Parts: sequence; structure tokens; C-alpha cells
Amino acid sequence: MNLDHIALIVSDMGVSLDFYTRFLGLTVKRDFNLSETESRNLFNIAAPAHAVQLQMETGMIELFEFKQEITQKDSLSSPLMNGLFHYALRVNRPTKEFISLARQQNIPVFSIERGGKTIYFIQDPDGVFIEVKT
Repeated sequence: MNLDHIALIVSDMGVSLDFYTRFLGLTVKRDFNLSETESRNLFNIAAPAHAVQLQMETGMIELFEFKQEITQKDSLSSPLMNGLFHYALRVNRPTKEFISLARQQNIPVFSIERGGKTIYFIQDPDGVFIEVKT
């Protein structure tokens, strides 16, 4: 089994696209919109959406920005309760160099020591944790 893609809801597509393309180096594969009907049929969310698929070496990250507030009646759970906690990306440069660049750009960086090794996380513009691996 392999992971094909991961989809994230973002609050500001422009800010997220800047982070994922400029900083992480992903490329836009497809940019599209979902009507309210399509969004309801696919995700049970009664709101139109703007979506962008970002290509990685293998797999994709999809960003979704809903064009109106998602209400409680929609079947969306809180990521900190029942969904995405974090995901990990392998970067194409030494971890310490990547983390140094993140800090220079004021991207939140977190780390812990475990078994003599430092484990690093950064956060995207919406606070999603991304584990950094080489």
C-alpha cells in the first residue's frame, strides 16, 4: 500500500500556496473549483471550494479552501480530536539546513530528543504539524 495524496483544509489559499510552493518546493499540478453541490456530494459540506493539487516526487498534497463558513451540521471533525494530527515529509537537504531556513523565515519549529536523535516538526500557515525527515 502507498499513500497517493493527503488533503488539507486551508484558511487562506494564497498564504498556503506560498508556503507549500516557495518554501517546500512543491509544484502546482491542478487548480480547480468544486460547486456547493459537488462539495456536498463528496464531503457532506455545503460550501463551494477552491482546490489545488501540489505534486511531490511521489504523491500529492491537496489544499482546499472553502468559500464560505463550514457549519456544525457539516460532517467535518476537528483535526485535534478525530483526524489528522501530523504528517511527515522527506526533504531533499540536510535536516539542520532545512530547519535553519524555516527559522529564518519565521516558520514555527518544534523538536524533541529521542534515543539520541532530534526529531523536528514545523507548522504550516494553518498550524498543521509536519514532521521533517531526510
